Amino acid sequence: MPSDIAIIGAGPAGLAFAAFLADRGYRIALLDRQPREALAEPQDDGREIALTHKSVRLLKNIGAWQRLRADEISALDSAQVVNGRSPYCLQFDDRSRGPLGFIVPNAAIRRVLYEVVSTQQNVKFLDRTRVVGTTLAGTGRALQLDEGEQLEAALVVAVDSRFSDTRRMAGIGADMRDFGRVAVVGRVRTAQPHGNVARECFRYGSTLALLPLADAHLSSAVVTVPSSLGNEIMALSDSDFASHVARESGDAPGSVSCVGERHSYPLVAVYAKRFYAERMALIGDAAVGMHPVTAHGFNLGLASADTLARQLQRCASLRDAAVMERALAKYQLIHRLESLPIYQGTNRVVGLFTDDRWPAKLLRKAVLHVSSNFAPIRRAITYQLTR
Repeated sequence: MPSDIAIIGAGPAGLAFAAFLADRGYRIALLDRQPREALAEPQDDGREIALTHKSVRLLKNIGAWQRLRADEISALDSAQVVNGRSPYCLQFDDRSRGPLGFIVPNAAIRRVLYEVVSTQQNVKFLDRTRVVGTTLAGTGRALQLDEGEQLEAALVVAVDSRFSDTRRMAGIGADMRDFGRVAVVGRVRTAQPHGNVARECFRYGSTLALLPLADAHLSSAVVTVPSSLGNEIMALSDSDFASHVARESGDAPGSVSCVGERHSYPLVAVYAKRFYAERMALIGDAAVGMHPVTAHGFNLGLASADTLARQLQRCASLRDAAVMERALAKYQLIHRLESLPIYQGTNRVVGLFTDDRWPAKLLRKAVLHVSSNFAPIRRAITYQLTR
């Protein structure tokens, strides 16, 4: 039986998109390579997601936020930026208006979104399924599956990672920026409480972020180093990794000890040249894959799912080619306006703060001092963090 919408990828953005369409009566096929058991109980991958207030509102609207446990939510009251070995610190907060946002484990977000979607009668899960080809077919698009079967849908939505095979099959190119760096993430326990403050330390040759978790003494440490040093950092003993974190943080948290496993991720940013093709749309990382330094990756992915869902809700018929073209074009326009400035700005920040040549060091220092002493700039950055 044909579907109205086929979603390729049951990650957070794909699940959220299905949830946004729960009450529209669409027949949705949700395809993923993983077994359904892994989708229902996702393994901890070490990643902690900083959520803006907008993202929290969207998750509440679909009943996902309410399913999180209290020990999975950490308020982010303020953020500090440290440059080089300077004791100077640039701080962002929202004063008396509440936290900048919230930090939640990626695995927890995946779990609660799956719980929401698994209750929807209009969603059919096709797990352990890989798409190997796609072609236009009448008033829809056909997907060729690895078992030799074929699935037809009025619209295919690709959300299968920043290295999307589906995007490539549809002939949509993407600009990719490989930063030549890896992020090594692991939880650490600190002698001093974190006070719900995130700390970003741009050292010379490496970067350290400490993200506060629900336990007042527990943080997620994100060590970013050139790819050539990634294996070396991963191979450190727990005590040596803890010493590295303590040293790079300026010893602000006091003594440090490791908690649990470490994980490593290559840092590659991706921006699709188009967000749609005929009868196909890209959302999540398949459309925009962000460097994590400004913590906008999942927030943009959730926004793309919400924007596309809103445009589809205005369509009288998904099978009407002209109506579908207008909806997808409007989605692309809105999401480009929202994502492109953030994507470009993030890449410029990464370029500046990972450049250890002396002109860049001087510029980094100047940028931080101007931002600290010029309130409108600081407020604008805070707005980008919280909206």
